[in-house]
Amino acid sequence: MEYNLDKFDENGFAYPLKLKNNINSNDLIKEYYNFQKICKKKLNYSVSLKPNLLSKFFDNLAFDENIISSVKQIIGEDIYIWSSAFFPKEPGEGKIVSFHQDNPYWQLTSNNVVSAWIALTKSTEESGALSVVPKSHKNGIIKKLDVNNARESYLKGEKTTSDKDLLSYNQNLDKFIEQNPPKCLELQPGEFSIHHVNTVHGSGVNNSNNPRIGFAIRYISSDTKHLVEKKGDSAIHVCGKKNSYFSDEIRPGKSFSEESITNFEKAMKAAGAFGNKKYVFDKK
Repeated sequence: MEYNLDKFDENGFAYPLKLKNNINSNDLIKEYYNFQKICKKKLNYSVSLKPNLLSKFFDNLAFDENIISSVKQIIGEDIYIWSSAFFPKEPGEGKIVSFHQDNPYWQLTSNNVVSAWIALTKSTEESGALSVVPKSHKNGIIKKLDVNNARESYLKGEKTTSDKDLLSYNQNLDKFIEQNPPKCLELQPGEFSIHHVNTVHGSGVNNSNNPRIGFAIRYISSDTKHLVEKKGDSAIHVCGKKNSYFSDEIRPGKSFSEESITNFEKAMKAAGAFGNKKYVFDKK
């Protein structure tokens, strides 16, 4: 069965898709580890959230022509980048992402929201690739989280999941997964998948001998807002109509410039930074 963009409305995801720019696989992983090395030197911590605000390389990935074209086909011409994040799993760490839907965590006002998940390394079932439940986006929000307000819990630094889970809170979809087997989206470096905000997805342990690293970018329509942040939020304008609800997050003119670091630190206060948590996933 094909899972192309033309079938997105039916399936809730599409894959495998290719970046416009053909980037060497060695360069992708090299850029990731070099990025984290510079973060530790300049910021004294590793960065997971909104790395594209610091790095020209990851900014260019977020604005890749094939990704933006795919997003337009799904949510229309008026687009912001609301958030982004690395999802690294080193061999032997035992990290997982439990199955969930995004909007219970993100608390956005519309479903005109998609995530592009770029493989920076080979992503296989053995290495803990992203898996999705086809057509699960048609169910709406299946279950609530085990916290009352995700935004407030993020700001408090609360976590109800296990130390091995890269998510902070439980949606408790085990029974749903038993009844609706997920599909593993294996990707080569430089390929990406794209999924709906209500598509059930997750990933297992990396049982391979190599790192498995993904870069996820969250695109929203310009009329989408945050349910909790009534006064406004911040995001990167991509194209089309703007919304005064969002203050502009600025694309980096130069990687790790003083201006980009200031902009990044300001953006860490926004809803898409999830409580400004300093995720330290990698040990290198």
